[in-house]
Amino acid sequence: MDTFSQLNALRTSSGFASLSRYTRAFDLFRVMGVSSKELVHSNILAALMDEHDAHGMGALFRDAYVVSLGQLPCIGTPLSQQVRESTAGAKAKIARELAHIDILLDFPCLRLVIAVENKIWAADQHNQVASYQEALCELYPHYESRALVYLTPTGRESPTVDVHSSVPVYYQSYGELAALLHQYQPMATQAAGYFIDQFITHIEKTMSGNTELSCLCWEVFQKNEEAYAHLVKHYEYCKTRKMTELFNRLRERLASDRLFEHFEGEMETMFSSNPDKQKYDLDIRLRSWPEGVGVKIYKHSWFGVFPFFRAKDLEALIPRLPSFTKPAHAVPDWKDLYFASTRFLIKEDRCVLEQGDKLTEAYLDDALTRVHDCIIEISVTLEKSCSSSSEK
Repeated sequence: MDTFSQLNALRTSSGFASLSRYTRAFDLFRVMGVSSKELVHSNILAALMDEHDAHGMGALFRDAYVVSLGQLPCIGTPLSQQVRESTAGAKAKIARELAHIDILLDFPCLRLVIAVENKIWAADQHNQVASYQEALCELYPHYESRALVYLTPTGRESPTVDVHSSVPVYYQSYGELAALLHQYQPMATQAAGYFIDQFITHIEKTMSGNTELSCLCWEVFQKNEEAYAHLVKHYEYCKTRKMTELFNRLRERLASDRLFEHFEGEMETMFSSNPDKQKYDLDIRLRSWPEGVGVKIYKHSWFGVFPFFRAKDLEALIPRLPSFTKPAHAVPDWKDLYFASTRFLIKEDRCVLEQGDKLTEAYLDDALTRVHDCIIEISVTLEKSCSSSSEK
C-alpha cells in the first residue's frame, strides 16, 4: 500500500474516528478560557477537600487524598501511615493563599498541616518551595507533622526544594489526582458529579496521559503503524503550516474586517517567523505614526498582543507620546521594547492564550479586538499631543 493509501486508511479508520471524537469532546474549562489557570484549579481542589461544601462527598475525598500521599515520591521524611490515616473524620480547615501557598489543609486537633503548591505550566520562582517549607514551620511552630505536595501535570520534581528541611515534599501528577477523583465521583451529588467528570476529562485531555486515550492511540497504531509514523514524522511541518496559515489569516482580516475599515490604506504589516523555534511575529502600524511605534501579535510560548515602541526611539517619542514615555515601561522578556500604552502594566496583560501551540482561529477575534483598541489608544494619544503643541 502506498503512503497516500496508508494515510487515507488511517483517516477513515474507526479507531481514528474514536480518537477524534475524544479529543474534540466538549471541554468546559477550554470554553471558559481557564484551561491552565492555576487559581481556578486550586479553587476547585480546595472546594473538593472542604467537607462542608455542597459536593456531597463530605470528607471522603479529602481523607483519601491524604492517605494517597503514601504512594507518591517524596523528598525528606514522609508522613507516617498512622498520621495519614488519623485524618479520617477529623475536623479540618481549608485556607487559600496563606503566605502565598495555594492550598493549606490544616488539622488543628492532630497538629498536622499539609500544603499544596499547584504548578501547571509556570516555573518556580527563586527559592519558592524552600520558602514555603520554612513558612510552614513559622506558621505552625507547635505542629508535630507538616508536609507539602508539589502538584504538576507530570509529577515533576521541584528545583527549589530544601532537601534538609524537616518538611517533606511529595511530587504528585494531575493524572494521579484525576484517578483519585474518579474513585469518589460516584459519591458526589448529581450536579457535582457532572462537574467532577468534566474536570477529570479536562485533566486527562490537557495535562496528563490516561488509560482511555492510550488505548485509543494503541488501537490506531496497531492497525495503521506506517501511516502513524508518517504523522509523527511530519508533525513539526504541520505545526509550522498551521501557524503560518493562521498568521496569514490575521493579515487578511486586518485588511478586510469592518473593525479596521477606518484605517483602510493606512495600515502596514510586517510578518517574521522562526519555525525552528516555533516563533511568529506580526507587527502592525499606521503610516502616520512615528517611526518605531506599532502593535505586535505574536506566538512564542504565549499567543498575545501588545502595543510597543523601540528603545532607540524613546527620546524622539517623549514629546509625542508623553503618557507612554514618562515613565517608559519595558515589555518583560522583550529586549529593547517598551509599552506604547498606559494599560499594560503586568506581563499577563498581553496574553490571549497561554499555550500558544494550541492556537486556533477561535482566538483570532480576541487578538484583533485588542489590536483595534491599541491602535485607537495610540492614535488618540498622538492627536492629543499634536493639539497641545499647536495650542502652544
